[in-house]
Amino acid sequence: MRPDELYEKAEELRASSRFKEALEIYEKALSLLNSRKAKGKEDLFGRLEINKRVGDCYRMVGDFFRAENAYFEALKVAERLKDELEIADCKLGLGLAQRGLGRLEEAERNFREALAIYEEYDDPEGEAFCLWALGGLFRIQGELKKAKETFEDALFIYEQLEDLKGQGYCHCGLGGTTRVMGEHELSFKHYSKANSLFSEINDIFGMAYSFCGIGNAYRMQGKFEEAFENFKKATELYAQIGDKVSYAWTVWAEGNAYKMINELEKAREKLERALTLFSETKDIRGLILTKLTLGEIEKLKGNTEMALQFLKDAEELLDERPYKLEKCHVELYRWLFLNGREEELQNLKNQYQKLGSKILSTKPKLPFNLP
Repeated sequence: MRPDELYEKAEELRASSRFKEALEIYEKALSLLNSRKAKGKEDLFGRLEINKRVGDCYRMVGDFFRAENAYFEALKVAERLKDELEIADCKLGLGLAQRGLGRLEEAERNFREALAIYEEYDDPEGEAFCLWALGGLFRIQGELKKAKETFEDALFIYEQLEDLKGQGYCHCGLGGTTRVMGEHELSFKHYSKANSLFSEINDIFGMAYSFCGIGNAYRMQGKFEEAFENFKKATELYAQIGDKVSYAWTVWAEGNAYKMINELEKAREKLERALTLFSETKDIRGLILTKLTLGEIEKLKGNTEMALQFLKDAEELLDERPYKLEKCHVELYRWLFLNGREEELQNLKNQYQKLGSKILSTKPKLPFNLP
């Protein structure tokens, strides 16, 4: 088959969320293009598009290292072609991979450079996607108010474009942000809207994403049976897709739900599985939250010494990283494990409120339903 025929076949697989199968076909097409002696402009565009798609697929299965490499190769070709919009697409992809790797300053720089190009060339699709990406970055940084506003800006553009997929991902972003802000009913509404949109267009990854979000919204409302039903749907789809990172976050949420209903051994089993997956994918935020929750289980079992060791592990992982919300969580668990003073709790409540979260609107106690 010719490279263009392989590309079309891979595109069909990617569109149906069969990312690993698509990667094999894209790589074959890229190998054929690279083996050609004469590399004209058409071949350069082919290499550019395939490398972007390879980056997209690796990103969707949580392999951010390979995704970054693919986007970087695409960027080199785009710069050679001097195509500004293609350069913006590649910088956006690079930013998404770097965000996944926890390199937030690099990610934000690439997002903002891409956004400036999209605005200059009046590209609303690119602008909306970039705003969505920035919203996710602000969410990871713990800047919840900025995240919410940015997701809303992206959603407005996607609604003008009548882009259902874009709307779905914005509703997921808003669902996650409002959950951490303590607005659980609103979180459920956003995730449910996203699930409806993704089901309409048969976006398998989006359906998995929104099922996990619905499960978390139920979990935060204490509706654990409904939460488990949605987590099961999400894990089945993520396993089908091959996305370790999203699968790990769903397993972590399941572990928290089991903890809340006092099934501590099931909770530990899920959390240890999540810990393994987060270690494999080098997801620092995931590792921090899993260590905290495993420590909580030890504290609930009366093993304060082991709980404090998990807390220490989480602190070492946090180090100087720009995760403001996780920093608050670490301090909260220190307060819970050591029966801290009331003035310490008030200070912590103020820190959460500054970020836009009201999760300490009631006095926390163990077990704590971490959002």
